Amino acid sequence: MNTIGAKLRANLSGVAFILSLAVLFLQQFYASFAVVIVIHVMDGLILSLIIAETVLPIRQEKYIQQYFRKNIGLYVTTLLFCTVFVILKIKIGLIPQSPELILMFALVKNIFLFGKIIKNTADTAGGTERVMLNPAGTLLVSFFMVIITGAFLLMLPAATPGTDHLDFLTALFTATSAVCVTGLSVINVATDLTAVGKVILILLVQIGGLGIMVFSFFGMLAFRRKLSIAEKLTVSYMVSEDDMSGLFKALRVIIFSTFLVEAISACFLFLGFSRTMGISVRTLQFAAFHAVSAFCNAGFALFPNNLESFTGDPIISLTVSFTIILGGIGFAVMYDVVHKVQVEVKNLFAKNKKTVFLLPLNTQIVLAMTAGALFLSFSAFYLLEHTHTMKDFSLTEQYLGAFFQAVTLRTAGFSTVSFASLTNATLLMMIFVMFAGGASGSTAGGVKLNTVAVVFAFFRSFLKNDRTVVIKKMSVPDEQVKKAFLIFGFGLSIVCAAVFVLTITESLPFLPMAFETVSAFATVGLSTGLTGQFSITGKLILIFLMFIGRVGPLTILTAAGKKERSDTVDYPYGDISIG
Repeated sequence: MNTIGAKLRANLSGVAFILSLAVLFLQQFYASFAVVIVIHVMDGLILSLIIAETVLPIRQEKYIQQYFRKNIGLYVTTLLFCTVFVILKIKIGLIPQSPELILMFALVKNIFLFGKIIKNTADTAGGTERVMLNPAGTLLVSFFMVIITGAFLLMLPAATPGTDHLDFLTALFTATSAVCVTGLSVINVATDLTAVGKVILILLVQIGGLGIMVFSFFGMLAFRRKLSIAEKLTVSYMVSEDDMSGLFKALRVIIFSTFLVEAISACFLFLGFSRTMGISVRTLQFAAFHAVSAFCNAGFALFPNNLESFTGDPIISLTVSFTIILGGIGFAVMYDVVHKVQVEVKNLFAKNKKTVFLLPLNTQIVLAMTAGALFLSFSAFYLLEHTHTMKDFSLTEQYLGAFFQAVTLRTAGFSTVSFASLTNATLLMMIFVMFAGGASGSTAGGVKLNTVAVVFAFFRSFLKNDRTVVIKKMSVPDEQVKKAFLIFGFGLSIVCAAVFVLTITESLPFLPMAFETVSAFATVGLSTGLTGQFSITGKLILIFLMFIGRVGPLTILTAAGKKERSDTVDYPYGDISIG
């Protein structure tokens, strides 16, 4: 009976939370009296659902007094919430006039509902275990929870200067962009957020870059808490570690390497910023913010014109560039390279037996593809823009600007060159590079360089009539080839579908709009300045693309797909004309 009641409470809380989020979106149209009435009706329905989920389980209980004593905390908190709900609703009135009361009411309501969903899921028999046994689903839920929490935090009055606060859609867009380490923004981070708001933003970026579950499980292991099989399965999926015995080592490498790279980057950025901002705590804060934003490939900057004021500054440009590259190649690749260097250094001083360490195929592919993508992007950007956007730059500034944009257009949204006057050829070139993205297992987005490498290797093997896909004299399993084409095809389909819908909902130039779309999906964050001009529907589409791009197409498909094989029957082959 308790299980039935817990399931009932979880379902009703979920419905109430969805209605509450819908109300937040409807609040964008408070000027309409009809919308105000709809909001009041939906709030009444939410209150009814909360009361129903609390009262209905009593009918399933035989020992009511014992049930009340056991759940006294539930009834007290629910009664307190209902009282506050009614009082705030009365104060708001039929025609809302006070933005402060509306915000307070929205925060109280949604935080309460959010907490109830988490508690009810934990109370449901095996609920937490079932979630953990589906790593892809766990990843989706964890990112969604962090995004919603971040949106509520950014709506707080302390997060914005003055009396105005961010509306829910703006806060949701900003939180999604931060957690999904994108960098697209409909606000000016430098002026529209207070110090508190900027701290919230960079914390969301850090959590999004590594993943809330990585932080959580690392904390558990650090305090010697044993993980269940389901929890180990989840964390092994998130860090791409097949050997469960090495999970703590993998998590330790990820966490420590992240903070080490960010600390070193912050030191160099402090030196660069101090030349114009002076040596102060504020300069150190700017350096730390941009170091985290760069390593997590987010692209948020605290300057109104991003980093365009530092086009010719080699310290700022190169530090940010190499920090982005390290974040975009992945932790496993960094670990392999460091290990390779250590082995080679030891061999230099070894008199007799020398150690041989060959870089794994995945690491070789990432390094080769990264170098190739950087060279092609740098060459194309320089050739297309050195007589156009960068015509007034010195030769050094042109090289630095071209290299910087070659780095950032794959993974991060920083810019030292104005995108307002880029040629169409440059935008089109950048769309292709952004779609490819960075390396698998990194903080970068896109379909990933590993995927592109396997797809190209397939075509090369097909033309050479090889029996298997071969890369660097090593065969690639058919299962991985299928995944590569699945990711590539899914990503291309999502982007094309989004662009098609946006051509209907928006009245914006096609190529810049397509650029923004791919930038959102690839979690790059570069913008031609059109992000704030998208309609509500357009912004929701960009939010959806950023979310899919961060968690990954494969995670989406894995979470939505069947958990058991269904092809237990072998069917006869059919002949289909191809080409």
